[in-house]
Amino acid sequence: MDIGWRIPSYARPTTTAEQSRKLVPYCKKVEEQGFKTIWVIDHLLVAPNVYSVAWQDPLITLAVAAGATESIGLGTAILCGPMRHPVMAAKMVASIDHMAGGGRFILGVGTGHDEREFNSLGISKRERGKRTDEVLAIVRRLLTEDEVHYEGKFYNLERVSIYPRPAAPVPIWIGGGSQVHMANNFDKPIMVPAVLERIATHDGWICRSSGTDRDIIKRDVETVTARIAEDRNMDNFTVAHAQWIHVVDSTNRDKVIEEQLNAYRSVMDDKRTDKDLQLAYLFGTVDELIERIQSLEETGIQHLMFNPLSEDQSQIDLFAKEILPNI
Repeated sequence: MDIGWRIPSYARPTTTAEQSRKLVPYCKKVEEQGFKTIWVIDHLLVAPNVYSVAWQDPLITLAVAAGATESIGLGTAILCGPMRHPVMAAKMVASIDHMAGGGRFILGVGTGHDEREFNSLGISKRERGKRTDEVLAIVRRLLTEDEVHYEGKFYNLERVSIYPRPAAPVPIWIGGGSQVHMANNFDKPIMVPAVLERIATHDGWICRSSGTDRDIIKRDVETVTARIAEDRNMDNFTVAHAQWIHVVDSTNRDKVIEEQLNAYRSVMDDKRTDKDLQLAYLFGTVDELIERIQSLEETGIQHLMFNPLSEDQSQIDLFAKEILPNI
């Protein structure tokens, strides 16, 4: 199982330029500690009922990571597809791929969920699925073809080419699944058929990061792999999953849980109880975290990415020393 690190590119009201600049050495340390990939998250605004923070622009952040590193993989987990114009998105992906030296970029794309973000851009949330499908179709063609012609409901292109293009195809992984752990959520906890079809026609899948219920994850993995098996084998498909984590160097469980709850409270919304958070995310001593992570691998996860709740680089070191060698 490959291990990735979703960097803490948090955009808080108090974030300073000096703090943002620390992501440069941060990315270098992630690569030095032997992680397979660096990932970024996409939230334009603070998303109520889920988070208490927003994030830096993901593609600009990855461009910075590309310049700070040499060979580690770079990916979006995930980019909100319907909020990006496909021509601009393709241009930025191709540029990052080239600036990184080629072959390092993974484009993770999802539909987004926060209605405030959609409203701020003048986009209807009801259109997010179909708009995402058009974005994906256009971006894939722009990254591989000259003079792209496209007629859709939301986008129309006439002989559009972007340069330079990636020398090798950029893998596209689709975000989504049935795990939903947020306050006042009205989405049904099921694998939506349209999402399943979107996953089946691309190169990988990023199972939703807001759940640690092994049985739910296992069910989703089985659903996705069964659908893919109808058309092709799994040799060129990656099953990925994202988790939140805060490692505490102590065997005193009460102390560990208290510190972890404080870390989660610095990023997550304030509507969920301590019990809700512990049901939804990774908690426990180092030994407990290792056991939980190993159980996730047993579900069929091939690429597991972790998102630290603190910008402190010591979390990279703790994970690399205490957990990475044991999973």
